[in-house]
Amino acid sequence: MNATEAAGVRTPAREGAAQDDATVAALLEAGALLPPGSTAREDADTLTVRSYTHAALGDRSVVRLVPGTLGEAEDLALDFLGLVRDAEAPEVGQVRRETLGFPAWALVNDPANGHHALALVKDVERLARQAKSRPGTAKEGFEQLGERLGRAVPHFLPTFYEQAARVFLQYDNTTYAAAFFGKARDAERVHALAVDEDRQRAVFLEFAFAGALTVKALKQHVKDLADRLDASEAWAQFRQLAVERCAAGMPPYASLPQDARVLIKAAGLPRVETEGDLVADLVASPAAVRAPASFWTAYRAALADLAGRRPAVRERLLEIMPAGLDRTIESDEFWLALLTECGADRLLTGEDEPDGAGHGEAGGAERGAGGVDAAGWLGRWA
Repeated sequence: MNATEAAGVRTPAREGAAQDDATVAALLEAGALLPPGSTAREDADTLTVRSYTHAALGDRSVVRLVPGTLGEAEDLALDFLGLVRDAEAPEVGQVRRETLGFPAWALVNDPANGHHALALVKDVERLARQAKSRPGTAKEGFEQLGERLGRAVPHFLPTFYEQAARVFLQYDNTTYAAAFFGKARDAERVHALAVDEDRQRAVFLEFAFAGALTVKALKQHVKDLADRLDASEAWAQFRQLAVERCAAGMPPYASLPQDARVLIKAAGLPRVETEGDLVADLVASPAAVRAPASFWTAYRAALADLAGRRPAVRERLLEIMPAGLDRTIESDEFWLALLTECGADRLLTGEDEPDGAGHGEAGGAERGAGGVDAAGWLGRWA
């Protein structure tokens, strides 16, 4: 029996069948195991079968399925227990990429001090069991462990506090989770730690999606980016996080336009075009429907300019029924005025055609000349 068979891995019968990117993304998010080579997406990781031996086990082996990114950490952790990995680690599939947490990050990045992290594993597990019924006690316990860790290896603190935050997320305690996520970022600032930008963007997105990323943390993140990166890179990192956060289902936060403008100005970029490109990506997301009123107010002029450069934006605006606006007469007038300024009203009246629409399309009397369902839009608006 080979390692793959021992692990009991089963891959879909149609191995290697082509799948569109959206399907692959949905499968990965759901925790699916895809056949090897299914995708080249950055959020996909290879799944390896790793076998370990120990003198006390005789001819038996310990077999574990481990994502490739976490493989080295797994090897080091089991080496600490005296297990030796076989040379071969066959790849048997692809899974969603995971961010290195605690103690994995410590073992991979500073194996010489990895024993400090491993020494806390049992305490972390004990506190995790308390987190549901005695969250206050667990919180104090994690804080005490953090103080111990900070005295010996402060560069382990960010991943340790993030792991503590994940414990509370398991029990939907977003308040404590957000607090420990904040402690992780505080540790980076207090100890002037080097930051892996890709990893940090991933954890920001992770906690944003879990509802444990406060606006205060986002605004502090803007300041931190400006402090540690050159202006152009700071803007690029912020922009990517803002777009990915929205794509993950979180609406733009209220002060996003102001934070973006600070970074755009510092980078010396043309404000109108740069804002327009950002807004185009944000409104394309379904989460834009829940954008706050301040978002639409701040970007009203940018949307009008954008609609002139990218006519397809007008169609997207007609698809949006902004939940972030209250249903007062003033709000209705504001949104209708915005649509008019962007030229979206001309699609409803048939004066203009949607971007790429052909002439003479069948659509019935209720449609404008370009194929926009005016009656349907009015029905949804009412």
